[in-house]
Amino acid sequence: VLKSMSMMFHIAVAGAHLSGLPLNHQLTELGAKLLRTVRTAPVYKMYSLGPKPALIRQPAGKPGSSIELELWEMPIDKVGFFLRDGVKEPLGIGDVLLEDQSIVKGFIGEAYAVAAAPDITEYGG
Repeated sequence: VLKSMSMMFHIAVAGAHLSGLPLNHQLTELGAKLLRTVRTAPVYKMYSLGPKPALIRQPAGKPGSSIELELWEMPIDKVGFFLRDGVKEPLGIGDVLLEDQSIVKGFIGEAYAVAAAPDITEYGG
């Protein structure tokens, strides 16, 4: 049964974890490989929390945008290290809806953290 399970974990990232940016090493040092760029469904906004932006899904009926992200794959046995060292409050990992209606795991932000944060959606991921 285990042989049929994927040994890779897919994760969508934005902000400082993107290729060439300061936190990208947290992915590459764990053996993660960039698969491709993807776009969210047009239901998100991005807010500035300093160097790490927060992706927030908007409630139904509230305007959002499609935001470009990078989709990476990481060896499944390294995911715990990434969660421990690379994912800090008020960010978390959750479901992200893509424009093709598929769902991937990715960085999301907690709503409380963006109450007074600048909306940077127009700048993308």
